[in-house]
Amino acid sequence: MAQQERVDWWAASASRPRVVAQRRSAEAEVPPTEERVGGAVYRSVQDSEAFQEIRRGYRSFVFPACAGFLAWYLLFVTAQAFMPDLLGRRIAGPLNVAWALGLGQFASTFLLTWLYARNARTKRDRAALELRWDTQDQLR
Repeated sequence: MAQQERVDWWAASASRPRVVAQRRSAEAEVPPTEERVGGAVYRSVQDSEAFQEIRRGYRSFVFPACAGFLAWYLLFVTAQAFMPDLLGRRIAGPLNVAWALGLGQFASTFLLTWLYARNARTKRDRAALELRWDTQDQLR
């Protein structure tokens, strides 16, 4: 019985339609011409050669980096599954090949993060900021 009362209370709640009505009235206050102008500006920026160059720079770093890191990770997991004798060989003291590869995963993660930040800072951030300022000027 308590379950049915909760369902009825939720269905009869009047706050949900009010929230939707408030959103619709707030959206109606924005003149449609401003919305169309802003959308046109952003579409023109997206179609611009400067934006496409920024995207190409991003993709040219991220896709190969992700593929390389994924291959490195899958190599490690595959070696764990199919070559346990190789990974169990001692390198120095208690350190074996598996520990070295596992620690290499951490090192490569930090290296890749540093390379991404450097690549973004040197090749994309300035161009993206200039494009952002141009877009803001067009919207004013």
